[in-house]
Amino acid sequence: MNKLVVSRRSEWANRARKIGLYLNDKKIDTVGNGESKEFTLEPGDYKLKAKIDWCGSQVHHFEIKENEVTKVELTGFTQNKWVLPIFIQMILLVLSYIIEINSVLMIAFSTCLLIYIIYPITFGKNNYLKLIPG
Repeated sequence: MNKLVVSRRSEWANRARKIGLYLNDKKIDTVGNGESKEFTLEPGDYKLKAKIDWCGSQVHHFEIKENEVTKVELTGFTQNKWVLPIFIQMILLVLSYIIEINSVLMIAFSTCLLIYIIYPITFGKNNYLKLIPG
């Protein structure tokens, strides 16, 4: 039997949201947090994309052969490393009241932090989700 199995990791980000699955530019289903979906496909070449709102994944090209199971793992927003920069920002704010920190340094760090957080949902929107062959 020719199958495509898409497994979504259980993650904190987007936990309550379903992610849409698009096969050859047609929506075939949605997948919830920690959920797996199986699709029976005819042998051939396909392209798979995942979307959530205006963000999505890169297009994943794959081929289904006779009696083959193709597995793909879907992972959500993996840039959860923004917590550390925000923590550092808060420490700098507290320190700026205790000792004087150059305001140019604060503005530069705050700008970098803002770009780091905003990039994945703007210019990097097609890398917000990942489809990993498995």
